[in-house]
Amino acid sequence: MSELADRPVRVPEETLLIHWWRLVRWFSNLRLVPRWSEHRAKLLLRLFRRFYYDGLTRTGKIILICSLLIFLFSYRTSSEFLLFTSAFGVGLLLWSALLGYICRPKISIQRETPNTAVAGQALSSKIKVTNNGRFSLYNFSLREMVVPYGRWPKEWSRPHRQKLPTGQSTTLLVHCEPQRRGIVNLSGLAVQTYFPFFLTRFTTRVEESADVYVLPKILKVTVPSLRKLVEQASKHLTFGSESARKGPSLDYAYSRPYQTGDSLRRLDHRASSRYGEPMSKVFEGVEQIRRNKVCLIVDLSLANFQAWQRRPIDEEPLEERLALAVEIGLCAHNEGFSLVALATGPSWHTLEDTHQFYQHIATCKPQRGYSEELNTLPDSALLDEGIHVLVLGRWTKKAEALVDRWQRAGILVLVFLISETAEDSGRLPEGSSFVEITTSLTSTAATGSKAKLKEQLKVKFEKPSNKEAS
Repeated sequence: MSELADRPVRVPEETLLIHWWRLVRWFSNLRLVPRWSEHRAKLLLRLFRRFYYDGLTRTGKIILICSLLIFLFSYRTSSEFLLFTSAFGVGLLLWSALLGYICRPKISIQRETPNTAVAGQALSSKIKVTNNGRFSLYNFSLREMVVPYGRWPKEWSRPHRQKLPTGQSTTLLVHCEPQRRGIVNLSGLAVQTYFPFFLTRFTTRVEESADVYVLPKILKVTVPSLRKLVEQASKHLTFGSESARKGPSLDYAYSRPYQTGDSLRRLDHRASSRYGEPMSKVFEGVEQIRRNKVCLIVDLSLANFQAWQRRPIDEEPLEERLALAVEIGLCAHNEGFSLVALATGPSWHTLEDTHQFYQHIATCKPQRGYSEELNTLPDSALLDEGIHVLVLGRWTKKAEALVDRWQRAGILVLVFLISETAEDSGRLPEGSSFVEITTSLTSTAATGSKAKLKEQLKVKFEKPSNKEAS
């Protein structure tokens, strides 16, 4: 609560005194000095960035600083040689800048940028550059103009081309690294020419926009095989529930290459010896139809997101939850399932391809989850013969009632829990349908709590020493 965007919202159900108390607390924590990122639009900083940061190379900056220092210290000695040296260095930079402006490039570009990216990983774009000017291009490189919440690669790691004659084209790879989930608008490209002598560089900006959907950072966890979980859960649903659908037995259809998660009992040894690779038997029937479509449900609610807050304090638990949803979607695709629908809240969204799934994941926003009365999950299942995968941050009574109701109706439900806080871990029921994913944050918190408990027990039950006994 230290920025202007954190100003409390007036809640009609509460008294006005509580709202004024929150306003006083927000104003007392407000930062009087803005962040460095809020100064970027200042005119002086823009001039400094254009003429010094972008206009000079490292060699040019060294020559400029040394020339200014020689000029300042030459007054004590009154040496004309030092003044001439300083004037020669500044004049060399001005001559280089003027020549670079005269030979500035006139180019056209064509961009090929992927539609999706991952936060914290490099986004590569293939750029086709065509020289339309009268002069050849010497020593030029490319970079993205502006990357909101992103990073540029270092200058020495950018793509560099020594020469491009008039009328010819070349293809270069341009990299950037987005840091946050969402939609990143790449406004254009900057062509920087280092001609001559690598002292100055002239930047030509070419507008060529592209929208990229950025997914959350990759979650460093191991997701269990979805096919094995479905087989175990379907057995429990078929034999342990009276309301489960009953159909004819499965019949052998054909054999296909072995996939991760296939049961070893379904290996076709004859086909494996004939094709020289492991082959699995595929059976057709009622159970096969039920297991080929996946409906994914992601709970976007955060327990600490109150009604008077304009934005949550910490969105990291939601980012981990969305990253887990992406991993489950990839696991379903690799194991032969089809992801047909996604629920981000109480409403369902049908998916035609993987790109739509990535769009919903990149653009979804956090929801308030401070009360059990809020509707954050869909009430009805989309497909009676599909697999419903529920991704949660905490196991609530409403989620438990929803899963029990769907299981009584014979709907196959898998629950994945990635705990929002350390108190939410270990609350899932036992069974093959419930999987808890442990991250580094939750494991560290659990380890710390266990260490504290051991230390308390050690202090409590430690035997007194001889001096204390005496």
